[in-house]
Amino acid sequence: MPKLLYWVAALSTVGTFFAGTVTLRTLIAPASQPGLFSCVGLKVLGLSPCPFGLGLFALLAAYSWYLVKGTLGTRSLLTLRLIAAAGLTFSGWVAWRELFLPALTLGSRYWETFQLARVPACVWGFLVFLASFALTLNLEPPARPRT
Repeated sequence: MPKLLYWVAALSTVGTFFAGTVTLRTLIAPASQPGLFSCVGLKVLGLSPCPFGLGLFALLAAYSWYLVKGTLGTRSLLTLRLIAAAGLTFSGWVAWRELFLPALTLGSRYWETFQLARVPACVWGFLVFLASFALTLNLEPPARPRT
């Protein structure tokens, strides 16, 4: 099995634990300030984006580990890429709304008060989805033996 598939599985597992931690923290002790382990602001269907990211990470992790144990074919690779692309699109949209849109709106005032520690969890999740998606683009199904 290709090493890159192991990396996709490992990254999505880390993303699952990260999103799970953020989701639990949001449910147990909601934060009022954005940060690495907090989801504040945007609501999707009445919930923070964290449970949706958790679901996408869990789906990506489960499917990639399934492929590690099974066989990687053209259809399964396409499915893996679609799951990673869905996570990338969703987290990218949330990151846009939570980080980049305010930066464009407020201009230099936003960057004067910017702190890396206050970057929302969804942006970090976006980076993990981006890395996972990039790895899936480099995966190739094994060549079929010629008969």
